[in-house]
Amino acid sequence: MLVTPRPESHAQPMTTQQDKPQADSTAVARRNLPILAGQGAFNMMAWSMASPSIVLTFLAVSLDLPIFLAGLLVSIRHGAGTLGDIFVSASIARLPRKKGAIICMDIAVAVCFLLVIVVTLQGDRTATIAAFVIAIFLIGVLEEIKAMLIIDFVSDNVDSRSRMHVSYLQKAIGGAGTIALVLLVHQLMQDAGPLSRHSTVVMIGVLCFLLSALSMLAFREIAITEAAAPEPGARKPRALTGFFSRARDLFAEPWFRRFMVIRMSFVVVGLSVPFFALIAAEAHHTSAKGLTALIISSSAAVLVATPLWRVLNGYSLKLVMAVAALMVALTGCALVGLHYTGVDHDIHLHAASLFLVTIAVTGLGGARSLYFMEVAPKEQRIAAKAVSTSLARIAIVAISAALAAVAHSAEVAWAIVFITVVSFLAAILSFWVLPPRMAEEARQHPNR
Repeated sequence: MLVTPRPESHAQPMTTQQDKPQADSTAVARRNLPILAGQGAFNMMAWSMASPSIVLTFLAVSLDLPIFLAGLLVSIRHGAGTLGDIFVSASIARLPRKKGAIICMDIAVAVCFLLVIVVTLQGDRTATIAAFVIAIFLIGVLEEIKAMLIIDFVSDNVDSRSRMHVSYLQKAIGGAGTIALVLLVHQLMQDAGPLSRHSTVVMIGVLCFLLSALSMLAFREIAITEAAAPEPGARKPRALTGFFSRARDLFAEPWFRRFMVIRMSFVVVGLSVPFFALIAAEAHHTSAKGLTALIISSSAAVLVATPLWRVLNGYSLKLVMAVAALMVALTGCALVGLHYTGVDHDIHLHAASLFLVTIAVTGLGGARSLYFMEVAPKEQRIAAKAVSTSLARIAIVAISAALAAVAHSAEVAWAIVFITVVSFLAAILSFWVLPPRMAEEARQHPNR
């Protein structure tokens, strides 16, 4: 007689064996989210306290470095980032584990900012100018390499539903932490000179970079794609040739052409933060509260931007982009009007203008990144990020250099006028070019 095993004795072990890996993966993912939120918060605090657009601009102007150099820092930074896109993107795409590389990038950027401070405090004018140029160049390369690492790292290790939540949580914690730190520095160093105050703020940024690197050590990678081994005897393509080949292939894809329209339409809008900060630094670099007001303003803007854009992103990414461009345009109109009527001498007016454009640029960058992660296929993600960013950076380098020359030869207000006009045009163009519901379209057609 055959003995039939009881159903529970047969089914239960199989269910446990099948579900256990998935349960372990879910537990790791749940544990990773607060670690990633903390790491991102430290990273945001670091970039706020050592911001090339705000803090280093104030530091350069307080050292009486040429206005052209202060404006040219934007071109140097983005030009260096373009080299990273062209020559390093293919290697990053083949890298199976990215956590260690991200940690190294944070440490290297911290060293670059430390170099600026040491030379500024100990060196002469020529050495200081050289340190600014070299450090900003290296920071541009490292920043872009890390951006490519992060976008692939987050896409692999964080599900689509959690990305927006973690992103906004990082901004909220980082913004609040930055405000607390800069207020503490302001209270402790009220009687110190501008150089000492600005240098201390950058040093705190260096410490936050190191804390960001330490936080990443606790993260466990759960989605690792092993790089394909090259065939024996296969010739490695040259970086520049490979870059142009990848660009040609990508422009054959409808989804990439549409994304590039989005990317290039808002290049000038993104320049609003450094040039709004430059006009403020020119007027208030000797003030004891000038830098403090701008850092608090930009950090508070991130806190406000977090819930604002989170709500609007749920309706339409197109709406976010159009509203962001319009905010920059209207703020530029107001600032230029106040400047030419002679009533922009109050630091609070410049802080308010930087507050508004930071909200706008934060929303614009977040919406663009979310849209990219939705539409970019895994196998094209790094290449598409490198090509799109490098082309945008080439435009940024040319435009920011021209605006820096205008600011040096005439005045910074004329650069603000140009950014204002182009922002109006970008807001109008977004309604003509983009579909009404970009996020939904991306999810329905992920390969477009």
